[in-house]
Amino acid sequence: MAEYIATSITGFGSVVERLLKQDLTDLKVLSLSDGLVHFRYSGDPRRLRRLLYLNNVFFVMKSFQRGESMEQMTASLGKGTLSPLIRKGTFRVRFSDAGQFVSVPKNTTRSIEEQIMARSALQLDRLHPQTEIWLIRRRDGAGFYAQLLWKRRITEKDLPQGMLRPEMAYLLCRMMDLPSDAVVCDPFAGYGSLPAQLRTMVRTVLVSDLDPERAEEAGGICADARHLHHIVDHTVDAVITDPPWGLYESIPDIEGFYQDVLREFGRILKPEGRALILTACKEECKKAAEAAGFQMQSETHTLVNGKKAAVYIFTPQK
Repeated sequence: MAEYIATSITGFGSVVERLLKQDLTDLKVLSLSDGLVHFRYSGDPRRLRRLLYLNNVFFVMKSFQRGESMEQMTASLGKGTLSPLIRKGTFRVRFSDAGQFVSVPKNTTRSIEEQIMARSALQLDRLHPQTEIWLIRRRDGAGFYAQLLWKRRITEKDLPQGMLRPEMAYLLCRMMDLPSDAVVCDPFAGYGSLPAQLRTMVRTVLVSDLDPERAEEAGGICADARHLHHIVDHTVDAVITDPPWGLYESIPDIEGFYQDVLREFGRILKPEGRALILTACKEECKKAAEAAGFQMQSETHTLVNGKKAAVYIFTPQK
């Protein structure tokens, strides 16, 4: 079985592992660290590209013991047959140490380039290559010699401020593993990232936003999340939402705002229902949930636009 590594959003390692095992039967996870999964997979690698929760995907030609230095790793590359998966087109070599690209002696780079050209039909192009060969040394000491197959094409810079990246929205929607007949509500639709993913997974999605234009664009109605009068009591299986954080909007009492919102969630949720909230206001959200009669089921720490945030799943207290 071929080996691969793939990056994903920080904090979601266990979710990514579960999804990989659900989506691909001919796969074995070898290791899991923050933001990276290392696995064997015997199927068509093009299937990996369709998995929205994976960002950069690499074909692993060689993995190294933890703790080896970049010099030790480069010195061992001349041993054995290390052939790339993509064998035609143009390439360049890059060196990544603890998440940063680093330079190495020119003779080292040239030696690796010559090895790659000798073992494939790839031609060198250091400026605009069609593929890249990376020597990776991670902060945790793990090392890989791998070919970048593809990378995430959408970044925060490509999206309006406050819009969730597609892979973040997808992960949030799959965290609770909902059945297709579930009724799910997002009362802070914003740019519609979460409703767009939810509609591919469940039959009924109740969408609203206080901004009438945003609500219409997201295919919902204009409504205040504190007063969801259009939703009957205890008819919703799950709330999955990204409420305002109070960082970019003028919300003087964010904890009180969250309390009001969560009390309304308690009204519309079924007794066994759950509420998933993405927020940077961690303590305020937890205090508000307790005051509104919820208990925490899980807590996942992550980053959104470089800002520390958390994903909470709350359930109504019995």
